Parts: sequence; structure tokens; C-alpha cells
Amino acid sequence: MILHVIDNLYPESGGPPTVAIELVRQQAVMGKKVALLCSHAPRKPEQRALLAERWRGLDIEYIVLDELTEGGLRGARAAMDRLRPQIVHIHCMWEALVRQMAAHARKRGVPFVLSTHGMLHPYALAQKRLKKLVYLTLFPVIVRGAGELFALNREEALYITERFRRPASVLANGIAVDDYAKPECGLFRSRFPAIGQRPFVLFVGRLHPIKGIDKLMRSYAHARARGLELDLALVGPDDGERPALESLARELGLVDHVHFTGGLFGAEKRDAFAACSIFAHRPRFEGFGITVVEGLASGKPVVTTRECKLDGSAEAGALRMVEDSDEAFGDALLEIARSADQGRALGIRGQEWARANLGWEALVGQAAAAYRRVCGASPMGQGS
Repeated sequence: MILHVIDNLYPESGGPPTVAIELVRQQAVMGKKVALLCSHAPRKPEQRALLAERWRGLDIEYIVLDELTEGGLRGARAAMDRLRPQIVHIHCMWEALVRQMAAHARKRGVPFVLSTHGMLHPYALAQKRLKKLVYLTLFPVIVRGAGELFALNREEALYITERFRRPASVLANGIAVDDYAKPECGLFRSRFPAIGQRPFVLFVGRLHPIKGIDKLMRSYAHARARGLELDLALVGPDDGERPALESLARELGLVDHVHFTGGLFGAEKRDAFAACSIFAHRPRFEGFGITVVEGLASGKPVVTTRECKLDGSAEAGALRMVEDSDEAFGDALLEIARSADQGRALGIRGQEWARANLGWEALVGQAAAAYRRVCGASPMGQGS
């Protein structure tokens, strides 16, 4: 039994719930006995329906705590005791549920691994630095007690090893390429008539300063000033940044060409990828970039910067990685837009790279090997 623990499964939380849901699914598909425990299920009925459909017919035990109270935490501990997992796979760092379950696993002698989802990268730790330092000092078990830590990229893995003296490996986020390698069906365009049949550059992600959407808009404005005719669609839930971005669109004279769609999920989001001409992401920091991978899986040309830590992708020619400046990024958008052959070739290489390097079968095998290492080193690992 593998027990996964994550605070929430909100689609708007981005990569961590998306990856946890799919990892659980793939492990169940491959015949593993698996459970997932979280504090909060998706908020909206349609989001819960999408999750149920994703897991339909699979032997997955799904446990949701209604409220993060002491009673709820007792219920979480009781659930672990009832399930008697061989390994606990914890996702993320800072929430009370994951901290308490790490401590309970340690108390019960159950080995656990931790997927950091980029939260122990030096850039991430520098944000709200004092608060995170206090947390790691007061609650060291979540890092020190882990049999292995899964980082999102080589930089983070090296930093974890040096700073925390803990075993760390890179476990990339996976992608089901066949879910994205489909032609446009019209679902996205029909919902947003302001875009209509216009070709567009796509960004997908929460509207938050770390995503660098203001920088993307400035580079887009540079490209338009040089002749780019594509619109820009910003797909994602507001995380406090939308008013500032709308103001910036007015300042740059882009109101008629920048479209805010809100969050899209499931088939609507996949069709946005299928409909776009270019996927663009210019983040201040991105530990992995699950939406960048979705762009690759869709077979669309992807433009980003080295701040997106997608190991090996640029070296393989899977995407266009450019200097993080308005001019360089905007020029890359314009160059690809003007050369259909170049964009098509880039998209094909990206899709092939995603299929070869981020397929779930290999990643589930990599996780299983780590589980065996950790269980073999634990007193509870033999025969449990």
C-alpha cells in the first residue's frame, strides 16, 4: 500500500495537485494498491466530477478531511493506522496536514518520502525566508525524517544535499502526451468569442507575480510593435495579480489583444493548447513548469527562459530558451510566428522529447525504485 498525502487537490493550485492525482492514477493502473489523503477536495462540482472521471474504475482509496481541526488530524492519523501503508509519499512542505502525517509516520516507524514540488529550491526558500526558516527549525521531521526527497530539478537536488544532508533525487513531473496530442475541437474558441478565429500566443498558469506575466506582456508588446499579429490569451485563476495586469494592458495599449479567460481545466484547457500558435512562459522562477510540459505535449512551439528549470529540454532542442529580456523574448515570439515551418519543427521535437523523457511509466518505475531503497533502509521496510 502506497499512501499519498497532500493538503489540497484544488486545480487552481497548479502543479502539485495535478501531479499527485496523476501519479496516484498511474500507480493504480500499474496494479499498485494506493490511497490518497487530503484536507480539501476540489471546490467546484465540475472539478470533482473531472477527478472522479480520471480515477474511474481504479482501485484508489480517496480520503478527504472536511476541516483542518485537531479532530480532522486525529482522523488522518487513524486513517494511516488503518491502511498500514508500506510507504507514505508526502507532497509539499508547509501545511499542517503534511507536517503532522510526517511526524505520525516517523512515530509509527513507517518510512516516507517527500516530493518538494520545488519548495526547497534556493529561490523558493528566499521568499518569506524568515517564516520558512522558523518552520524548518521548529518542525525538522518533514525534511530530516524523509527517507528520500524528490526535487523537481538538478539545482534543487544539489542544494538539498548540501544544505540538509539528506538523500535527494530528481523526480520530474510526468505527462500523458496522448491526452494533449489531439487537434483543436473548437471548445476553447466557442467559449471566448472575443478571440474568435484569431491566432494567439498562450500562457497558462495562476495570475501571480512569480509567473512573470507582466514581463511576458512587455515582451509581447515589443513583438507587436515590430509586427506580431497574434493575440495573447492569459488562461488561469486570479491569485491577486489580475487588476495590475489589466492596468498594464491599458498602459501598453493592448486591451484589444490581451484576453483574460480565468481558470480552465480538463478538456477546455487542453483545447486552448491545441488552438494556440505558440506557448509562452517568462517566469521569475519556475521549479519545473507543468504547463510548459503541457505545451510540449500539445506539439506547439514553446518559448521560455532559463528561469524555467526543465532539465535537458533546451539542450535537446525541445523548446526555445531565450534571454530574459523584453527584446529577446519578444523577438523570439515574432520569429516563430513568421516561420510556420520553424514553429512546426520545434513543436514536433518538443512533443517527442516530452514523450521520451516524461512518460509516466518510467517515472512510476523511478518512484518505485526509491520506495524500495527507503523501505530497505527502514526497520519497517522488511516484509511490511
